Parts: sequence; structure tokens; C-alpha cells
Amino acid sequence: MSSVQSQQEQLSQSDPSPSPNSCSSFELIDMDAGSLYEPVSPHWFYCKIIDSKETWIPFNSEDSQQLEEAYSSGKGCNGRVVPTDGGRYDVHLGERMRYAVYWDELASEVRRCTWFYKGDKDNKYVPYSESFSQVLEETYMLAVTLDEWKKKLESP
Repeated sequence: MSSVQSQQEQLSQSDPSPSPNSCSSFELIDMDAGSLYEPVSPHWFYCKIIDSKETWIPFNSEDSQQLEEAYSSGKGCNGRVVPTDGGRYDVHLGERMRYAVYWDELASEVRRCTWFYKGDKDNKYVPYSESFSQVLEETYMLAVTLDEWKKKLESP
């Protein structure tokens, strides 16, 4: 008997019950809706004025992670300064501003971003303000957990 035939025979004789790591569609239905909700992971952006237009640029993942850790540390943001871009810029978390360290440059706004929009004339996604993003996140959480999806929100 060839090895292929013996493997096929073993597979046909194996236990047809599902593995402990699998779940049937019935188990998904029975799951609590609250367990389906997972908050959006934030990423940090800064605003640059390019050709007299605001452009939101993401921090690299390392800088964004450092900013998020400083923000989430629970020590308060006021007075917290996080170096970014290899130490070329300092982000003052309480002010939500980014300052050049070694040269003169206009300070730029910084945002902790979770929700974005794209206008008719925009070619890139633009982050909502932090306060409106929080409202969107809370509304999304309620929609997922309560299965109520028809609520309207007024965007700024």
C-alpha cells in the first residue's frame, strides 16, 4: 500500500467530531453580543499645512505606540513630552502640539485618531476630532452590543 493511500485511509477513519478549537455556527449565535464588540485601536497623527491645505500625516508605528503608552499611563497628559521622529520633534500631550527641536518651524496639531471621513474633494481620509471620535465609538459600541443600527448622528 502506498503512503498516500494509507494517509487517506487514516483520514477517513479519524474522529469526525470538531476540534476543541473550532466553533459551529450555532455557538456564534449563542455568544453574548457584548463579546463581539472590540474597541478601535487608535493611531496618532499630526497636521501639516501643505499648499495652504491641512494634511493629516500618521506618526510611524513606534512613535504612535509611545504616544499611546504615555497617554494611557494614567499620570495625566499635562506636562508630558514625548520625543518623536528620532528626537527631532517633541509632542506636548496636554497641548496636543508637535514642536521641532532643532530648527524653527510652526507647531502642528496632534490627534489621537480612531475614526476618519473622506469628503467629496478629499483624496485622503481625515481624522475626526477626538471628542467626536469618542461619541462615534460609544455609539458603535451600543449598536454592536444592543443590535440597534438605525441611530443618526450629526457630524461636525
